[in-house]
Amino acid sequence: MRANLQVRTLKPDKEYIIPFVGLNFGDNQFEYVINKKFFDEYEYSLVKEGDVKVYLTFNKQENLFVLDFHLEGTIEVMCDRCLAPYPQNVNVREQQIVKLSDSDFDDSGEVIVIGRSSYEFDVAPLIYEYINLQVPIITACDGKQSFCDQTMLDKLNKLRTDEERSEDKPTDPRWDALKNFGDN
Repeated sequence: MRANLQVRTLKPDKEYIIPFVGLNFGDNQFEYVINKKFFDEYEYSLVKEGDVKVYLTFNKQENLFVLDFHLEGTIEVMCDRCLAPYPQNVNVREQQIVKLSDSDFDDSGEVIVIGRSSYEFDVAPLIYEYINLQVPIITACDGKQSFCDQTMLDKLNKLRTDEERSEDKPTDPRWDALKNFGDN
């Protein structure tokens, strides 16, 4: 079973709740625009702003649903190097299977199981998860002048040169021998 997705701080937005009982069997199309308002509903979100379009194909079958997501747009992330915000492109396709069952047990970990008495499904936690998984582990604006905070980079470069000057002190010869180990 899927781990508990991050809890939203506000009540669920009806825009993202799909009443699947009234849907026709087969493909049903939905579109969403994700922006700051969406991310404000999550207290500890990595992403605070963005402009992402979500295209969802909700394939209703007898005992399960296949949700195909296509997300494209940009999110705003903070550069780990200069701390300036910059846009990060998002273009991802994900698929989620939702199974209707009388029991809540599923050991595959890839299928969401909901009770047969359910009549709607909230896709907001999945959208949130897919967007946040697009945030790189190390975020860097790569020195693009339009985004980079040049003042911060200048301070970091000054600190780097100060540290390099302090590295001129003598080193232990045992470690010097190990430095050449990778050259063979």
